[in-house]
Order: sequence, then structure tokens, then C-alpha cells
Amino acid sequence: MENYELNIGAPPKRISGKFQKGLIPFNKGVPMKEWMDGRKIRRVVKNLEIGRKLGNCLLPGLNRIPIVGIKDGKITAFASAVDAAKILKAKGIAVCDRNIRACMRGREYKNNGYIYVRKKAGGYQWFVADEIEKYKHLINN
Repeated sequence: MENYELNIGAPPKRISGKFQKGLIPFNKGVPMKEWMDGRKIRRVVKNLEIGRKLGNCLLPGLNRIPIVGIKDGKITAFASAVDAAKILKAKGIAVCDRNIRACMRGREYKNNGYIYVRKKAGGYQWFVADEIEKYKHLINN
């Protein structure tokens, strides 16, 4: 039998990450038209246009629904539930946009076996601004 020497040294260096050190991605600094097919570019642009027209939930601010808050017979209009929560928080009223949307939908929730429907959030009753028939009887003229 022969004696073999085992050279146990440090393991080889491995470089992890999206791009290995010293390698440049194929499309870095190159215009999109040079590395992407023309059909694909047209499809991407078309889908972005359609998404902006229809309201894509992944694009912020495109699904805003104007809302109305009614408190003590006084009506207050807001651009969206998120804006309403920010404005009311600045005034010192603790309310979150999730509760506002739950009021507008009339969503049911369970607590200790009972079913509740949220009517108010932050002392306001909330409605979609376009549905005037639902809240016009609550406004003091």
C-alpha cells in the first residue's frame, strides 16, 4: 500500500450574489432595444398602458376611491381611505384606512361567537362618495 498525503487546506473561495465578482451582466449600460426583442418591448408598453387605464392594484394610487365621512351631521370629503386616515391622524383622531374600508363595505367580523358589522371608524360613518342615496338622510341641511 502506498501512503497518500492529504493536503487539507482552506476550501476554494466561493463568491455568491447575483453577479459574480468581475463579471458584468450582458445588458448593463446597453439600451433595451439592443437586447430585447421588438415584439416584447411593444407588449410590455401595451400592458403598462392597459394597466394604467384599468387601474392595476400593483401601481400605487390608481385604485383610489373618493369617500365621504359623516360626523354629527357634517360631511367631510376625502380623496381616498389612506388620505382620510393621514389627515385625521394629523388632527389627533386615531383611525386606520383598513377600518375605514371595512365600514364602507359593511364587512362582518366575529368576536366571541357573535357577528358584528362595523358601522363607524374614528367617530365617522364612511361611504363611497358616489353613493349619495345611502348617506343623504344623515346630513343636516
